[in-house]
Amino acid sequence: MKKAFWSYEKIYILLVAVLLIGALCFSSMRGDVKQSTTRIAEENLASNAEIFAAYFDDMIEGSLNQLKQLGKAVNVSIYEDTSATRELLKGYRPLFSSLSILTVQGTQEYGDHITLKLDQAGMLQTLVYDKKPIVYSDMLYDQFDNAAVLLAVPIEVSGKVTGIVVGTVTIDDLNELMDQWGYSQKGCAFLISSKGNYVTKGKKFNEILGGKANNFFTYLGNGDLTGDISSVSDIEHKVQRDDTFTFHHEYSGSDYLMALHPSEYGNWYFGFAEGAEEIKSSGLTMGVGTKLYFAVFAAFGILFLVVIVLLNHRDKLNCDALERYAILDSMDKSVVFEFQFEPKRFRMFGDTMEMFGQEVSTLRGEEVYDVYQYVHEDDRSVRGRIHRFYDDESRQFMSEIRIKNLADGNYGWFRVSGILVKDARLGTNQKFLGKIESADQQIAEEKDLVQRAENDLLTGVLNKKTMEEKVTKCLQHIEGHTHYIFFMVDLDNFKNVNDKLGHIYGDNAIVDTANKLTEIFSNNAYVGRLGGDEFAVCASYDAFDDESLLSYIKKKAEQICEANRRTYTNGGVSINISSSVGIAIAPDFGQDFETIYKMADSALYRSKNGGKNCFHIYKKER
Repeated sequence: MKKAFWSYEKIYILLVAVLLIGALCFSSMRGDVKQSTTRIAEENLASNAEIFAAYFDDMIEGSLNQLKQLGKAVNVSIYEDTSATRELLKGYRPLFSSLSILTVQGTQEYGDHITLKLDQAGMLQTLVYDKKPIVYSDMLYDQFDNAAVLLAVPIEVSGKVTGIVVGTVTIDDLNELMDQWGYSQKGCAFLISSKGNYVTKGKKFNEILGGKANNFFTYLGNGDLTGDISSVSDIEHKVQRDDTFTFHHEYSGSDYLMALHPSEYGNWYFGFAEGAEEIKSSGLTMGVGTKLYFAVFAAFGILFLVVIVLLNHRDKLNCDALERYAILDSMDKSVVFEFQFEPKRFRMFGDTMEMFGQEVSTLRGEEVYDVYQYVHEDDRSVRGRIHRFYDDESRQFMSEIRIKNLADGNYGWFRVSGILVKDARLGTNQKFLGKIESADQQIAEEKDLVQRAENDLLTGVLNKKTMEEKVTKCLQHIEGHTHYIFFMVDLDNFKNVNDKLGHIYGDNAIVDTANKLTEIFSNNAYVGRLGGDEFAVCASYDAFDDESLLSYIKKKAEQICEANRRTYTNGGVSINISSSVGIAIAPDFGQDFETIYKMADSALYRSKNGGKNCFHIYKKER
């Protein structure tokens, strides 16, 4: 009992000390509140500005990606089928206010008339020679005389730019997005060029800053800048350097806190304004209620300290337990982590220097999400999987991701596993407890085992069993305009290579064929060896019409025949080989492996009997 008494006595002494210190500091705190509140407001404004700017840039990126998809879709049919190209434009038209396809000289081929000449400001140079998309920084007017911004991407065929896809997004659409920003009645967002010209503003801007000047830098010059930035030229220099910064501005009796953040596109800058009056109103004031404030402060101080003592005691128990687990896990090169939901906190326990090349400190608030910047960009979808895990009924999570080692900049494979701790009474998420363990060696071994099981040992392409499994799975899930083209490839005159040159040359011919097929079908295709000198390829293609599908098939079949016309020589003996190709299409004539295989084999038989060194596409008998 005495031990417990003295333990509580120490708490009482600590409480009294806190109250005395609080009383002494209370008066000086008044002066600090305004400064602290302003600093926090600046940090919050800068943080919100960064998030909103990223959201806006993602929207522009999405529009550019739509144009890129359109460019890929028309790169075959643009000069061959005018009606197909126009039909294709109709499908993308709802995404843009104007949509056009231009020649590499900038003249219109299809779609809506664009008033801007792309030879201005080196835009054609960027599109045609640098092969890069552009976002035009100033406003123009679309076919309906609406103010808009212009986006353009090059159309490439075999590495050469053959045309340009141009789309416009109306300023009204951008204004609607701008009006979504802000967390008070005195907040607004706007978009300016690097010269200070307004690109888009929105209703909230018009209500708060609109009409003050036609140029943002002119507007700033008509008022007063206070704080570290005291001149418009300072701001212009920061804009030229693509800096992110905040500053205070007074205009006609109104005081604003502002932030500027660069966009990734169009040499644009995002502007964000927040009424400083609202910031000031959030500070503490002294008057007749001083004693009441002090009493409330004392009461909450006592309550707060008691809660802190209890929480710290519980937290210490948790930390001790996690540290013990971390010591054990360090033997297996792993660390333990804890993510607390409210308030947000992320902590790691273990040798993070050994694991990641840097000590990882405790992260709080929104900074907990900074950990994702160290995850490989191809694995960042893990964030979405974790959030879905938080929302569903499952309790255990496991995933394999690549994480950067900050000491050498290289990525390593790690296995992340964890469990979700919920509040037993409310059912809300409390903590996510987990472990991060090195998986480089294990994953390498697993991949090696999978590769040995799935791949042909001589060529490295898929073996017959794996090829059949993967093609079967594809054929079971055909959607939209997707077609799967099954190519069967058989070498002509291969027996003579083995008989007259030897099996080493025969193996070389097999390996060369596998390499050629892999080069021809580098994307969206499975390449496999069915046995002997017989190969198969299953390629996917999104065809909007039969003509583009047939064009794709013929192009690939001709490449196969051309690549397999080779000569092998041993001493004075030379053997010429070629290939015969049989082709079947799914789902046109079937949607299971056996049917498609038989059709391609039938077409291959026609190629063999038709003189070899050619291809045939399966056609149903009438």
